[in-house]
Amino acid sequence: MTWIFLILLYGIFKGFREALKKKSMETHSVMEVLFFYTLFAFLMIIPFSHNVFAISWRAHLLILFKSTIIFIAWICALNSIKRLPLSLYSIVDMSRMLFSIFFGVIFLREALGVFEIIGMALVITGITLVNLKKECKNGTEEKPTKLIMLLVLTSCILNSISALLDKLILAKDGCVLLGGEILDSSQLQFWYMLYLTSLYALYIIIKREKINFKKCVTSPSIWVMSVLFIVADRALFIANADPESKLTVMTLIKQSSVLVSILLGKIIYKEKHIIYRTLCAILIICGIVISVL
Repeated sequence: MTWIFLILLYGIFKGFREALKKKSMETHSVMEVLFFYTLFAFLMIIPFSHNVFAISWRAHLLILFKSTIIFIAWICALNSIKRLPLSLYSIVDMSRMLFSIFFGVIFLREALGVFEIIGMALVITGITLVNLKKECKNGTEEKPTKLIMLLVLTSCILNSISALLDKLILAKDGCVLLGGEILDSSQLQFWYMLYLTSLYALYIIIKREKINFKKCVTSPSIWVMSVLFIVADRALFIANADPESKLTVMTLIKQSSVLVSILLGKIIYKEKHIIYRTLCAILIICGIVISVL
């Protein structure tokens, strides 16, 4: 089952990206990270794209809709990551999994088996326990404002809708929203990233955001994120195109990103409670393994 490996790869790379995003925003603005991150990634995929013009105008509109959703979702997410500890952010971000599973059951008619329900319960428990011990500053625990919580929740819902669209757009028997038109991962990735880059550029122009081009172009972290973005999204799109893949199970496997966050939290941010969080990670791994049985 190749799609399971591909989603696991996506989850691992996602964990690295989340840590790099937070690190990058120590020296760059949110829009600098988002714009150059997507721009570099788009430029890198151009040589590997094929048949990108062989899609209908309806497909363009649907992909533009997906890009707009991600455009808003990532602005919300990065503003939240910038203002919250990474571990605290993941508490609310966990709700993305619940929304994706809900959409999979309702819109894709995917049935939740006993193993998947047990796996979901273990993953939720593990991620919750990981974040019970949060880092403190000056002896007090930082609490997110209602606005920040709303931003994270909005990001979760929009990302879940995007995940549902990926599954529908890349269906092997054709997209039901496009009258059976068949798109491949290369076509989706090219136009999705082009529209996403354009939306960020338009936002920067309208809002007259200050951009330090030289600093962004020479930033190693933004370049690394771009490569991770390309590989992870291509793996995700290929997995979505597999008829055997299920949105509910893929959503659970994506939580492997938490394992990377624990490791990088210790290495980069010197977070404490690493033994406790490792035990929680083992619980998450058990949940993922059970869900794919």
